[in-house]
Amino acid sequence: MTRDPRELIRNYKESEWRTTRLEVLRRLGEFHDTRSFHFLTQIVQNPDDLAEQQLAISAIARRKTTSARTFLRNFYPQAPETLKSSLSHALGVVQDLASTDRLLRDWDEACLKQDWAWLRNILLSLGELKAFAALPKIIELLQNPKTKLSNELLFASLFSLGRLSRHPHEFQKAVQNYESRLLEDALLSQVYQTALTQVQIRSQFKLEDYLNKIFTLSDPHPVLPLELLSFDPEEVELGLSLFSTTKDWKRFLFALRGVAAVKREAYLEQITQSVRDTGDAENYFVLFEALRDLGTTSALREKLAKVIHPESLALEVRLKWLEVDGSFEKEALTYLKNSNDEIAIRWINGWNDDLNGKILNSNRGDLGKKIESWIQAGLSAPVYARLIRACAELGVEAPMILKGFDADFKKAPLRSSLLLYLEKYPVMVPAVLLARALGALTQPEQETLGLRILSILEIYASGGHWNKEFETVLKPFYEHFNPEFRIGVIRILGHAKVNEAYLVKQLSHENEAVILNAVIALKSFDSSAETSESLIPFLKSSSEVLRGRALDALCAHHSLKAKQAVMEHLKNNLLNEEVVDKIYRCFDSQKKGGEGFVKTIEGVLSENPDHPQWEKLVSLRDRLILDTKTLANAEAGNTIGQDALKELDQKLIEVIPLFNKLDPTVQSALRAAEQPFHQSTDLQNLPVDKAPTVLEYCKALDLILERHLGQKYLFPKLDQRLHEFQTLWHNVGFSEDYPPVDKVLTELGLKGKITPEGFPLHKSKLMCATFFNGKITQDRFKVFDGLRAWAVIFLIFARKIPQVQGTPLLPMSTKLDAAEMNEKCISIAKRLMTLQDLRNPAAHRQTYTELHLVKNVRNEAILLVNTVLELVL
Repeated sequence: MTRDPRELIRNYKESEWRTTRLEVLRRLGEFHDTRSFHFLTQIVQNPDDLAEQQLAISAIARRKTTSARTFLRNFYPQAPETLKSSLSHALGVVQDLASTDRLLRDWDEACLKQDWAWLRNILLSLGELKAFAALPKIIELLQNPKTKLSNELLFASLFSLGRLSRHPHEFQKAVQNYESRLLEDALLSQVYQTALTQVQIRSQFKLEDYLNKIFTLSDPHPVLPLELLSFDPEEVELGLSLFSTTKDWKRFLFALRGVAAVKREAYLEQITQSVRDTGDAENYFVLFEALRDLGTTSALREKLAKVIHPESLALEVRLKWLEVDGSFEKEALTYLKNSNDEIAIRWINGWNDDLNGKILNSNRGDLGKKIESWIQAGLSAPVYARLIRACAELGVEAPMILKGFDADFKKAPLRSSLLLYLEKYPVMVPAVLLARALGALTQPEQETLGLRILSILEIYASGGHWNKEFETVLKPFYEHFNPEFRIGVIRILGHAKVNEAYLVKQLSHENEAVILNAVIALKSFDSSAETSESLIPFLKSSSEVLRGRALDALCAHHSLKAKQAVMEHLKNNLLNEEVVDKIYRCFDSQKKGGEGFVKTIEGVLSENPDHPQWEKLVSLRDRLILDTKTLANAEAGNTIGQDALKELDQKLIEVIPLFNKLDPTVQSALRAAEQPFHQSTDLQNLPVDKAPTVLEYCKALDLILERHLGQKYLFPKLDQRLHEFQTLWHNVGFSEDYPPVDKVLTELGLKGKITPEGFPLHKSKLMCATFFNGKITQDRFKVFDGLRAWAVIFLIFARKIPQVQGTPLLPMSTKLDAAEMNEKCISIAKRLMTLQDLRNPAAHRQTYTELHLVKNVRNEAILLVNTVLELVL
């Protein structure tokens, strides 16, 4: 994967594979640029996907920058409950000391809500932040006889206790209730021994040892001063009095990380006065950077300002003070109207960095108006250009920027910034006006702005704002030696669906990235047999990416050649899970079917009866049968004649009134299940195993639920609103690795309605994991693998859960009120699980030679089929 943040963000936006998008979010944590930081903050604030939000939070935390700390600190208090756990952990990773008090307060709330995942992460963060005030809470948690901690909570407690305790006896006494578990579990035993060793080592160090290291080591560890918080504050104050706030002021600033905020103020005033006396700009820079790291209250800043007199400082030094004070906007015109453009641009950079950490989606409107007032004051071209870029990076809309686009674009310093801003708000400049402005540039000017021009044209093309005049702008880039320019052209033409011949020609280019983008673009030309033919050879490419994209394009094409190539590719790649899944999901998008394709799939099935994706291949075959209306031909080989088939159908209609409305594959399964009951009495009594009847009824129910509940209600909603399902899983207790069944039943309102032993906790946990990581959108056959999985859906998503969810996530057509619907869903779920328990032994060694033994199963199955059909049809 590329190392360029811009390219990674583009990959995220265009990728069809969720795994790729998640990997992009992980990788963005390695960078420190403004573009990717802003992108990650937008993902965090977008509630569409919980897993993506959590990964974005983790990526921001790994940056460990001031902006990252500020953003996480400001977002945490107003974040939804589903993100509290991830954010509390991130605050520890990013070492945000200012959040310690907030985490201590949230400890009690997490305990009250029994949100053990949140409490676990609070524990870990308090250990990382050396929050010694948490020590009594941890000991109380461990020694509470009413609370039995899970392994995850015990692990977190041991970790934090090892980082905070200074007394081995205290440590051992705290964990004595868990001695047996520590001996039995190898991992916990190892964690315990490591933590105890840390405590033993720390117990040997005295206050003077730490102070000596802080003030004398050439490069002391950043966490070292935090150890001072474990000692009596008066002793620390006495120890610090041995050092000078004048001579040793730089190390004193470092040591103040380990002094309570209330006690710091006097020291900081003394140090500030010492720095003021030197008048050295470098000393000011060191002081202000330390103040940013320590965090300051408004009252303290007012006191320090009286010592410093910021207005008397040189503009460069004063700029560093603004980073501490955060009052950039008060000084806006002082810097923006300054004759020194470099100083003005540095102010914009500082203001931009400051807002990156503070600004949230909810408070951007007023900022746009302030920016417009700065523009009206009159700015030099370089300063105005940087301000425009900052607005684009921050996502702040200031309509005035693009109102004078036609005139401003004629000024060379503004062009790149205007195009960058236009990427955010393309509709604010009509396509005709943009085409005229770009067309007026000379060829060297166009090449200088090449990537920026191509980027904005791609946005216009993909958003339906294509203008024929854009083709004139593109022509100089058609045969350009720079492959990035060619790729830009290809992407634009693909979105605009023009110049197919040029795109086909690029398939023979020497650069693989050019070829790849041409393959992707040609997917749009889905009715051209010649284009399909040009793509077919890439199914045999040595590049896995090219093979995958060629398959994606050909699956979207409607020509016979494309479909034949896809079927041939399927036969040659039956062991490739992704190939089979792609063809299952995307083949024959126009639903024209074809007997030849049905026979191909049937051939694959007959030759591969144990294929791991058998269900997908069967479903694909059945779909093609329906589309070509060849079901009658497919059933012509059945052992019973057509008259007998009609008779069987008539008897099924008598017991299942909605039989004729069912999917043909469901009808087939019901016929197979019911057939033994309509044979002659002699045949019924033969010593032949009747267990297949149980299997077929369970299969029919599974198919009904998959076709009529899954495809009609569940799957479309999963694709569009996955986050709502993730949130509900979280709210009913499944954010923990091992959720206690008692808590889950309470949250779901099922206490007294289903026993703890009867609730499918294990199956629910397995399913929940695929919702959280997003695999549910691609691995549905693996997740919905039987009646127990559908029982989970009825218990969690088809019911109204008053304390969690106002309305069901899957509101089905029914005249029942909420209470009656809840009872019906619970009843259906129980009966589904009962049938599943009967089906499992029948699928293995259980035999039924007497027909009357399966009649009860058959009668229950028919009742359940009718009950389900009332809801889903």
